[in-house]
Amino acid sequence: MLRIRFTSADLARVRVASGPHPLWESVLSINGLQYHNLPARYWAWRSALSEHQDILRAAYSVVPASGNFADFLTPTSPATDVDEQFDAIRRVPQAVVRDDLARTYPAEVPTPRWAEQVYDSGRVDPVVQTLERYHHTAVRPVWSAVQTGVEQARQRLTALLLSAGVEGLLSRLHTSIRWRDPILEADYLTDQALDLDGRGLLIVPSYFCFGAPVTFIDGDLPPTLVLPIQPDDAPVDESIGDLDVLVRLLGPTRAKFLAGLESAASTSELAHRLGVSPGSISQHAKVLRESGLITTTRFGHSVNHTLTPLGRAVLRGL
Repeated sequence: MLRIRFTSADLARVRVASGPHPLWESVLSINGLQYHNLPARYWAWRSALSEHQDILRAAYSVVPASGNFADFLTPTSPATDVDEQFDAIRRVPQAVVRDDLARTYPAEVPTPRWAEQVYDSGRVDPVVQTLERYHHTAVRPVWSAVQTGVEQARQRLTALLLSAGVEGLLSRLHTSIRWRDPILEADYLTDQALDLDGRGLLIVPSYFCFGAPVTFIDGDLPPTLVLPIQPDDAPVDESIGDLDVLVRLLGPTRAKFLAGLESAASTSELAHRLGVSPGSISQHAKVLRESGLITTTRFGHSVNHTLTPLGRAVLRGL
């Protein structure tokens, strides 16, 4: 569990980031791609990256599927331009990088090869180049969705602050977070305590953060809480057209199947939503897939279905 202790001065210094942080989004998306139960709204994005395995493998070597990652990968620089953020990594002093790596990978934790090389050489350029290739391949194409999701989250947080004050805001940040004056508690992989000591707290809503918040390992860094956007903060498309027309075109079950893919879903999820068997979902999926309306991908034991652009156009064009 993460416990963040506030003073009265800290309550006056709670603020929300002005927009998405490019490298928090990159690093958390690398982490999420390796997560078996990745939320459905990311499935189509992950599927589109399947042809870039070399870039993904290199990124996975830097950011693990679970556990800590080095703080210097997400600079505290307020710059919103990703290239400026990469330059900020390059400017981190070698001594700071080495201390960071020693903190991230103590003696009892296996140290990845890239971290050993950076520690020995003091050169972060190879790591930056890996993250640059990944960001331009995986994150830049969906940056407009990232910005939209984060802006909607900022609007929600701002409305909470205006209507309920700082403590009201802290009470409703996310379902994984609880305000117990003077401590903010959050679900976390490890036990960590952070005393703000009058420094305040920067809240950074993140499109690619899900499940629980994230913060720095080093408590001396500017206090930062990276916050999952709520499910209803995720960008949504226009409303579905007249479903009766779609029923006449496809039949009731396939029409509901297609409408149920407003957000991507697995076979079992669709079976539960529509009240039919998984076998029936698989049969209907085959027809819709052959018609070019959906795509189906397998991830582990899960079979996931996503609308194609044609399928989405059919929904919108009714």
